[in-house]
Amino acid sequence: MTDLQAFEEALLSSRDDFVEKHNRSVQRAQEQFGKRRVSAKKIDLPQQERNNTTQETKDNTYTGVAYKTGHIIKLVVRKKQMSLLDEVFEYQSPKISELEARIDAEKAAKAAGYPIIGYVQSIEKL
Repeated sequence: MTDLQAFEEALLSSRDDFVEKHNRSVQRAQEQFGKRRVSAKKIDLPQQERNNTTQETKDNTYTGVAYKTGHIIKLVVRKKQMSLLDEVFEYQSPKISELEARIDAEKAAKAAGYPIIGYVQSIEKL
């Protein structure tokens, strides 16, 4: 088993553990507060048929170079006006224009909880 397969198995098992814990907590809440007050928000696990599909996809995969468009924008941001620590916020935008990519990055930074945007550190093309 390769490292990638081991990593995939670890991710799947952690996902399964999370789903089981969530479903148990919903069940406990329904028992404690009654079924009328707690809506059933249980999570269903997806069906797994990956052993057959992985062999088929390996044979049919395209190994050519994929063209990427967009920019990687690095903004220097702060949470407070008088903060001494500047943080670098990195955002990957699919926009072709640098200006549109920068505007998207600023919107994403504000949505992530950084109200103060200092300056653009770098803009790199993909």
